[in-house]
Amino acid sequence: MIKALLISAVFYTVFFNALAQSPCDPHPLFNILPQHSISGCEQKEYDKIKVEFTDKDGTWIQYEKAGYLLKTFYTFEGEWGKNPSNAMIFQNYIQAVSSKGGTVINQSKANLFLHFKSGGESWYIHIQSDQSGTFSVSCVREENMNQYIVLSAEDIAKEMKANGKATFYGIYFDTDKSDIKPESNETLEQLAKYLKSNSQVNVFIVGHTDNTGSFEHNQKLSEKRAEAVVNHLIGTYQIAAARLKAYGVSSLSPVSTNTSEEGKSKNRRVEMVLR
Repeated sequence: MIKALLISAVFYTVFFNALAQSPCDPHPLFNILPQHSISGCEQKEYDKIKVEFTDKDGTWIQYEKAGYLLKTFYTFEGEWGKNPSNAMIFQNYIQAVSSKGGTVINQSKANLFLHFKSGGESWYIHIQSDQSGTFSVSCVREENMNQYIVLSAEDIAKEMKANGKATFYGIYFDTDKSDIKPESNETLEQLAKYLKSNSQVNVFIVGHTDNTGSFEHNQKLSEKRAEAVVNHLIGTYQIAAARLKAYGVSSLSPVSTNTSEEGKSKNRRVEMVLR
């Protein structure tokens, strides 16, 4: 009998070591089933996984989750006719995820959707199997996309002249925190360059969040993030403090729906507004 898969207790060590070496072996989340080998894998810094199924009431459910993607393909190498059933494969993964407090989103003959959280990270898993013992496991760790193409100082000037504001998606914070992440530096550098080239301009730096959590909590978070940007501009680029004012508006000014992760990611932003 195939033993249940185990999610590693040393999740972070295994995960980051796996990424540094190979996304294929070992898998960062799951052990390999007996008599199987990894025949291939795909790793994407950012991609989407579709969750599609008909629920028990006959309603068609469809949504997407986006973030880091690892898709692994497994081939059965045992004797033909003794290949494990989809039920056995699926149950192994169900037990593995359930042991960490995860849940089954939906199960059909050929597809299994799972979800679990570990260390503050949210994972969505899609397993597809064709009854031959060969199957694939797609794992998405929900996160925002890194914005590599940023507004230049010249682009910012055009936005400010045309709209009275500029919107920035390249300023990053960890979930529920206000510390600016290093990958924000290029965007902040261009923002500071604009302010230095337009010394007569005074602005509001405004933090925006999605609607996850309470309004009051998001109000404080958005304000702290705006203050962090202001303090960075003052401390790192010597922009005069009198030219900058920080405000947080929580989820009061969405630019997209808060009913999807993609929409929420558009609502989480920093704006610079003329004052």
